[in-house]
Amino acid sequence: MSRKLYKITTTLEEHPDFTARLKKRTNEIYSFFSFNQGDVEKMKKTKIDFEAGAGYTVKNIEKTDYINCSPPLLFSERFVEKIGNQLSDEMEFFPCNLICQGISLNWYAARIIRKMSIIDKVTSTYSILSEGEKVIRIANYRKDIEEHFYIARDEENIPYWVVSEYFMDLCKENGLLIRFKEV
Repeated sequence: MSRKLYKITTTLEEHPDFTARLKKRTNEIYSFFSFNQGDVEKMKKTKIDFEAGAGYTVKNIEKTDYINCSPPLLFSERFVEKIGNQLSDEMEFFPCNLICQGISLNWYAARIIRKMSIIDKVTSTYSILSEGEKVIRIANYRKDIEEHFYIARDEENIPYWVVSEYFMDLCKENGLLIRFKEV
C-alpha cells in the first residue's frame, strides 16, 4: 500500500509573515542545510541565529512546533525533546536561537539526511534553461512509495522534500502543533 505524502507548515498562518530568516546567511550554512555539504562537527559549534517574522509574538509562537524557513527547517525544543530521537536516522538537529520580539528562544535547525526518489518525473512540470538543462518548475510527488520513512529529500532534486503519514501520525500522537497538507 502506498504512503500519503505531505508538506508541513506552521499552525499560525493568519499573518503574511509567519516565517523566519537567518540573521546572518552564509554560503556555509546555506550549503550545509540545503545540499548536505559541509562539516557536521563544525556546524555543531556554529552559532546560528534566526529572526522570527512579524507575524510571531512571544505568546503565539508557543502554538506551533514548526516554522517555515528556507533553509533550514526550524523545529521547537518541544518537538526535538518528544520525537527527535525517533527521527535521528532521517534528520539531524542543531540548537539555534530564534529571536522573537527581542527575546531569544531555544529552537532547532534541522537538515534532512534521508534521500529517496520522491519526485514523479513523468508528471512534474519542467523549464528548460538557456544551457538546455531541465529543472523542475512544479514538482509532483510519487504516489507509489511503499517504503517506511518519516521525512526524506529527493535523491536527485535535493531542495524537494516531503514527510510521510508516519511523520504526521507521530506528531499527532505526541501532541505536536504542525499543519499538514497532502501533496
